[in-house]
Amino acid sequence: MGTRGTRSRLAVGLTACAALVGTMLATTAPGGAAAEDRRAQRGLGDLLVTPGSSYVAGQQLTFEGDLGVNGVRTIHLEQNMGRIGDTWGVIEGFRAKTKSDGSFRFTYPAPSMIDISMRVAAPGAVTSSWRFEPKAQDLTLATPKLPGLDPNEVLMGVPFTILVDTTPTLVGRPDLPPPPLPGRKLTLQRRVNGDAWETLATSVTGLLGNGTFLQTVTEPGPVTYRVREEDWNLGGDRIGWYPSFPFTIRVVDPLDPDAGRPRIDTAPSHPVGRDGQAPTTRGGQTAAKINKWGVSLWDFAWAYGESLTSKPARGTDRRGWWLDASDGTGRTAKLNGQIVLDSGRNFRGDGDYGTTRATLHGNPATYGRWETAFRIKRFETGADDYHAVLELVPDRASDYRCGTRNITVADIDAGGKTLDIGVRTAQGLQWKATRGIDIGTRSAAIGIELGKRHITWFVDGKTVGVVRSRTAVPRVPMTLRLSLVGKGTQEMNHTQLLSDWERGWSLDRGKQVTKGAPLKKSSYDAGC
Repeated sequence: MGTRGTRSRLAVGLTACAALVGTMLATTAPGGAAAEDRRAQRGLGDLLVTPGSSYVAGQQLTFEGDLGVNGVRTIHLEQNMGRIGDTWGVIEGFRAKTKSDGSFRFTYPAPSMIDISMRVAAPGAVTSSWRFEPKAQDLTLATPKLPGLDPNEVLMGVPFTILVDTTPTLVGRPDLPPPPLPGRKLTLQRRVNGDAWETLATSVTGLLGNGTFLQTVTEPGPVTYRVREEDWNLGGDRIGWYPSFPFTIRVVDPLDPDAGRPRIDTAPSHPVGRDGQAPTTRGGQTAAKINKWGVSLWDFAWAYGESLTSKPARGTDRRGWWLDASDGTGRTAKLNGQIVLDSGRNFRGDGDYGTTRATLHGNPATYGRWETAFRIKRFETGADDYHAVLELVPDRASDYRCGTRNITVADIDAGGKTLDIGVRTAQGLQWKATRGIDIGTRSAAIGIELGKRHITWFVDGKTVGVVRSRTAVPRVPMTLRLSLVGKGTQEMNHTQLLSDWERGWSLDRGKQVTKGAPLKKSSYDAGC
């Protein structure tokens, strides 16, 4: 992966920023003059990206430099993901031109992935590379501690303050803090109906990125809030909204202090290494590539400043958005170029319970193909493991029938090495199978093909199961759902379900796969 930026030609003519640029070069271009000499021998031009350190995905960055050769040339951006075996590839959709002296200056949004590199290129010329280390969006909530009450307890009928910090510094999070965005809209929401959110109030951040909300609750018991930083589109930025983790307070009745005290089962916590598991490696092939499914209808890539409700980054039918739900401590958000279902704020200790989901809306299909990158990180043992689940579920509530039409694309115990697949029908029939899998240290491509008379499951492009039965096919519009499934208020091992991309195809291209290991057929009680 190249150096983070050089400054040989750009140094000419800059006066007021010379000291700052020199400092940046000292920290981002190992090798100093020797590295400059090597680049000159290779004929590399120069690239500087600003701001160089504190920015978040979607924030507008300035790229400036020169190609090292004279003449007006059409330039493009190239990207390298920085993993073993990765090569430089052209970033689609961007073109610009140099000036006659080979220099350039343009803006482009900050990527969301950490440790990727970009460079500017033209036929026969290329700049040095720049490595990106964006900060993550995040926000924390708190209430001032009141005398005689435990932390996060407030008095019934008495106004209390919720403090919001959108630039937190947290243990184990080197990707924090993000830069403050004064004037950014904040939305306070309260959990209702078990796992949904209703909006209560709005505010804006101050100069340091902080905000406050004043609330009063007139009934005792637990109340769960969250705050969303809303979309930020000023100054060329395209930064999507971002939610806090659920924040639960207990409203205390002074006449009956124990009223409404929730019961949360705890369990001993045993850490699993410093970062959950070993560094991620790439998985194998994809079913889409092997079976030549062609260009996807939609592709959520999470590469820049998207939020859960942003449309797909690519595809021939770019519709759809994700709805998040949580009945416990977890949240769904974007992190480092992926969508992440996280069971709780703290990587160790109590505070992981309930089920967290993300459901795709806006582009269902009765028949088609779906595939997603799928990875699990488990940070604890000692309690029960979450199940990381990928499903196809009916898009319309009227078709849901208590889950009897769901297709289990993958159900993986976060601490296990097996994958469950299957399908149920509203008539009481089911097909199930268990396959071996180990994705603790890598990302697997999990896919499914839903035809008119068959259902086929894939892992890393290989067929792992087939049901050839028209009865098994739901024949209603279906959509993807990702879940971290817990056990009510029981404490679970801290877990993340991560997905780098999610894609969908029709059945129009490539071959339909109808041969493979069968699933076992049986009956079950289809009643709710």
